[in-house]
This record gives sequence, C-alpha cells and structure tokens, in this order.
Amino acid sequence: MKKNGLSRTVKAIIIIGIIAGSVAGSYFLICLLWNTNTPITVVQGSSMEPTLYQGDLLFVKKPRDLGDIQSGSHTERTGDILIYLSPIKGYLIVHRVINKKCENGTWYFQTQGDNNPSTDNGILYPGDWLPEQYVRGVMIGRIPWIGNIGIFLRDSGLGIFLIIIILAYLIISTIYESESPEQSTEEDKEESIETILD
Repeated sequence: MKKNGLSRTVKAIIIIGIIAGSVAGSYFLICLLWNTNTPITVVQGSSMEPTLYQGDLLFVKKPRDLGDIQSGSHTERTGDILIYLSPIKGYLIVHRVINKKCENGTWYFQTQGDNNPSTDNGILYPGDWLPEQYVRGVMIGRIPWIGNIGIFLRDSGLGIFLIIIILAYLIISTIYESESPEQSTEEDKEESIETILD
C-alpha cells in the first residue's frame, strides 16, 4: 500500500514538472520565434491613451531587420509601437516610433507617447536618439485589460500568497490522493464482511 502511495506522489511530481517544463519551453520557443526576450509585456500608465490603456497585455516581436520598423506620427497614431528598455529609468517603455535613422549600420529611433506633449529624448534616453540595443520589439497584438490582474497581484503583494496557496493545494491533494485509495479499500473490505455476516 505504501509503495502505491509513493508511486502516486512521484507521478504527481512528474506531472507538475512536465507542466512547468512545458510552460517554460513554450515561453523559450516564443522568444526564439519572435526574436526577443520580452515576448509579452503589460502597459502601465496613461502615456499611450487612447490607443493603449493601463493593463493591456501586449505581444511583442522584434524584426530581424530593424529597418522594417515603421515611423509615423503620435497625433495621427501611425507608425509602430515600440517596446524598449529606458537606459535612464531602467524599465520597459511602450511608445510610438516617430522617427528613425541608420548610422554606421546601427539603427536609432525617436519615440513619443500618444498622450504625451513631448518626445522621449532626454527624458527616457539620453540625447536625441535611442540606440537599437535597447529595442525589445514592436507590438503585434494585444488583449485589453487582462494585465490588470497581474498588476493588482504584484502591487497588493497577493501574488506570492497565491503561489503559496496553489503549492499547498498541490501538495495536500497529492498526499490525500495517495492515502485515500488505501482507506477506501479498507472500508470496502469492512462493508463486504458485514454483508456476508448479514
């Protein structure tokens, strides 16, 4: 009986490992296919309204040739929406490309939020141009609002609490499942003995 319980526990651990590995593997594959280490990000703040709102979940892809990134106008809302790491702030920014140039084989971009009165240069990156090394990609799709769940869990501190609850549930259910077949077998034996005696 103990061997059966142990094998069920091992099976449960293997299944959890396979699920975790599949999620990690899928994420890694998307990173390779989309040529970026940031295939998914969430909009924070109001600088891209009314095009994007806080909590919008964005899908990000980096073109193999950065010359394919389209520049446009923040007032007319044309051009690609760029996701880049701000060398000044140290976090990701989601703003529109309003100008680009190539010098000595390196691409440089100017960006601006649709809701901002001025460009990002000097505020989010030093000088007038953002070098290509900070570019993570362009937006290729979005799911409105869904990212607010992650923002809430992070800001409220409930994210860690939720992970602990899920792990505790998995452990308890694994132990319970490994023990319950023994108990039900013993109960079945007792019932069958009582039936014979009656």
